[in-house]
Amino acid sequence: MYMALQSKRHTTVFLCNLIFVVLLPLTSFAQISKDTLVTDEVVVVANRLQNFSAGSKIQNIDSSTLAQYKSANLSDVLNNESGIFIKSYGMGSMATSSVRGAGASQTITLWNGFNLNSPMNGMLDLALIPLGFSNSVSVQYGGAGALWGSGAMGGAIHLNFVPKFNQGTNVSADFTAGSFSNFSQQVALSISKKKVISSLRFFNSSAKNYFPFYNNFLLDNPLVKQSNAERKSNGVLSENAVLLGKHKLNLIFWYQINDRNIPPSMVQNVASDNQKDESYRLSSEWQYQQGRWIYFVRSAFFDERFNYNGLHSKSSTLIAESETKYCVKNQCLNIGLNNTYAAAKADNYANNPYQNRTALFVSYKIAALKNKLLFTASVREELMNGKALPFTYSAGSDVKINKWLSAKVSFSKLYRVATLNDLYWVPGGNLNLKSEEGFSQDLSLKLHIDRKNKMALSIDATLFNRNTTNQIVWLPSSGFWTPQNMVDVWSRGVETSSKFKVQCSKLKIQFSLLTNYVLATNEASKSENDASVGKQLIYVPRYSGQAKIQAEYKGFLLSYTHSYTGYRFTSTDNSQYLSPFYVANVYLAKSMKFKEHQLSFFLQIDNLFNTQYQVLSVRAMPMRYYQFGCSIKLIKPNKSKSKNENS
Repeated sequence: MYMALQSKRHTTVFLCNLIFVVLLPLTSFAQISKDTLVTDEVVVVANRLQNFSAGSKIQNIDSSTLAQYKSANLSDVLNNESGIFIKSYGMGSMATSSVRGAGASQTITLWNGFNLNSPMNGMLDLALIPLGFSNSVSVQYGGAGALWGSGAMGGAIHLNFVPKFNQGTNVSADFTAGSFSNFSQQVALSISKKKVISSLRFFNSSAKNYFPFYNNFLLDNPLVKQSNAERKSNGVLSENAVLLGKHKLNLIFWYQINDRNIPPSMVQNVASDNQKDESYRLSSEWQYQQGRWIYFVRSAFFDERFNYNGLHSKSSTLIAESETKYCVKNQCLNIGLNNTYAAAKADNYANNPYQNRTALFVSYKIAALKNKLLFTASVREELMNGKALPFTYSAGSDVKINKWLSAKVSFSKLYRVATLNDLYWVPGGNLNLKSEEGFSQDLSLKLHIDRKNKMALSIDATLFNRNTTNQIVWLPSSGFWTPQNMVDVWSRGVETSSKFKVQCSKLKIQFSLLTNYVLATNEASKSENDASVGKQLIYVPRYSGQAKIQAEYKGFLLSYTHSYTGYRFTSTDNSQYLSPFYVANVYLAKSMKFKEHQLSFFLQIDNLFNTQYQVLSVRAMPMRYYQFGCSIKLIKPNKSKSKNENS
């Protein structure tokens, strides 16, 4: 009876917040529409990432790069094209992110503005996110808690649906086959009219992943094959958008199921572990623009189900968000309200815990000196189950020094709340945990020279610093592990990104270089004579980087990528470590056009030089392997398409 009353009360709380969020912009419009005289209409970009992130380092992965990873997952493109260190447990296994030394739960992944990280453990397995389900991928480096809430301490990964109206009818099919019985298929249908978009995408993939590797934990370092590593994944994504005068509406549904065996470590003889994941994700947005005012109402529902060796768990998340934005001349003010209700069930929970968070956030932007100076500031106050969370704020500025040199500077307050596992896991959950808190600062300089598309040079260097207190770690206590606020982390370093492009007639050549230096050290003692104080965090490489050269000529594309990952310590006192490694990948593609239609083929060789390496200790990685694929795209343009009809 008590549980039923509690559940009913939780539902009532969420519905009240939802109603308030939905009505907020409507009441605001009723108040201003009668009294406000609007002269010139202002075109407003909807995304907070683009509007209120001055001073932040943002990497937008372009569409041509994403096209090379159609059959891959999110971890693959981030590992090869960004400065994020991907902690991979092996081919077909889990992969998580580490940005500037931050843990996987300190970096969030946003899908159309909604946080995908699990409310149970605070993480997201990037290997389960098919890249073919996103047409826009961006990485925001540094603290962004004032914009996106809890967890955005190291950075934020953004996956967005960017609607393109009046593009006609498109049908595409992609097929990939690779080593170790790796197969994937994707089929997509998109109908894009002047006012309506509707698309449907399917994907299916499977692999046995029985790759050979040398096991240096066994006598004589024998060549063995990975076992119990099969996986199967399939899913469907439906994206829909409609324009109704000044209104824009979208509705997106994403269903996915994964079934994979968990391979043994290099020190295990056999393994039979299995995990099944099933997810339902639904999001919607209403947008209305009237002169200088623009309104948004968004909502999302996530249902995640897990079955690990017969142990079941489930989490459900309901999100409602409203924003009202006003822009005049060179200034914009944005006010929003977010309510996130997350509940979970698990065999290791005594009850059915929940978290209900309500946040008020405000952002302001001003441009000065003929748009040579851009300044933004944001604040956020959040309540969880009626109790105040740390007040969060950020400020940043973009400065255009001259036509070829610009600078960025930012400062932000950070926080992350304890997850449901941290608080309620049995045994070990700790209800007395505090939120993780901290501060981060960024300073960037960018040199950009463009000679009418014949030659372009871009060099970007960023200094960053982050201090975190009350970091949550699980430690042994009384026969079991329990989380405690025991670690303070100081993370600082330098990132560089360089690109050089040159075009000679039909030949285009591009060279790019990414480098990362991350010094992330523990600054607090967990016990007497703690040898981890002042030492690098485990599995955070101090040096890493990648170089890439790419050439395009008459539909051919050839790229070579060479990446380096430095020492990763496997013990907190830095006495044990994994050796650095280099990995080289080659990609060759040929695309052809037949009127409006497109046909392309590709061949990819990963780990070209057969390098033996481990990303994480005792987790085997494949040596050289191959992938081959083809893509067919049939396009039927709309009968009438004027120049001004594009979105």
